[in-house]
Formats: sequence, C-alpha cells, structure tokens
Amino acid sequence: MSKFSESGSFILYKPTSDDISLAHTRATAMGVLPNSFTKGMGRMTGCLGEIAVNKFISKSKYVGDNLFTHDLEHKNKRIEIKSKTCSSIPKPEYIVSVNTPKSKIPDNDIHFFTRVRKDLMFVWILGWLPTTKYFSVASFMNRGDKDEHGFMYKASGYHTAISELNPPKEYS
Repeated sequence: MSKFSESGSFILYKPTSDDISLAHTRATAMGVLPNSFTKGMGRMTGCLGEIAVNKFISKSKYVGDNLFTHDLEHKNKRIEIKSKTCSSIPKPEYIVSVNTPKSKIPDNDIHFFTRVRKDLMFVWILGWLPTTKYFSVASFMNRGDKDEHGFMYKASGYHTAISELNPPKEYS
C-alpha cells in the first residue's frame, strides 16, 4: 500500500518494495549513459520519483517508457518529472533543475520535482509549475558555474528554488 504524508508543504512518500523493484526494472531497461557521474543511480532516482508522482496523481498514466517528452499524462496534460538524490530533508531554498540547452524548452505542459533519499527509503514530492512558468522564473546556469553558496553546477540547465514551486497538493 502506498504511504503518503505531509511534510511541511511537501508530500513525503515511502516507497514499497514493489516500487523499488519496478524502479529497478525501468532503470535497468534504460541502461547507463556514457560518462554518467552517478553510474546509473540517477536513473533509479528518476524512476522512483516518477512512480511516486504517478501514485500521488490519481488516474495519471505512466508513458515514460514510450515517450521522451514527458513521463505522465493526466487530464490532457503532459507531465515531466525531475528528481534529484539527497541525503537530508529538502529545504525551500534548495534548487530544482531541468538540465537542457539554453535554446531548448521541453515540449510538455507541467514539471513536477522530487527529491529521493540516497537509500531510496523516502521520496519528497516538492511541487510543480506549468512548463512555461518554470522557464520564465528559472535561471539558466552553464556547467561549471557556481551559485552564491559556492555550489558548482554539473550540467547546464534551468534552476530555481523549491520555494518558487506550487505545492504538490495544489495540483488537480
């Protein structure tokens, strides 16, 4: 049985063993990208984030194994899910990211963001924004750029604080 609870403005999800098995199956089918700095673990994180959001949004349909522009479909909306690995409870000032070239805006309707604890025991569903709104509030950073806290970006893309997102429970 799925386990959701509120954690501040976030939704905390406790994956089941079936969820972890499904995430592993999906991640293995995708393979490991050349030069992956997570050695494929990022795939597992992403798949578990997709499973959590799919369960959170009742009646959503997983399409990520057939389509590359989005992971879920719900009420004629195309939803992309972006996940990061973490070792602690996320804070509103932490960053969410969509790694993509500056000139490319993804072809979908909504972005949801999650954080997955390294041991895969917890998924925080952080929030969401319509794609056009996300790209209007996010800042583009090049690979190697540093933010005001000294964090160096490992990939080029658009980044914004979790606090800029709509809370997950406001999605309908």
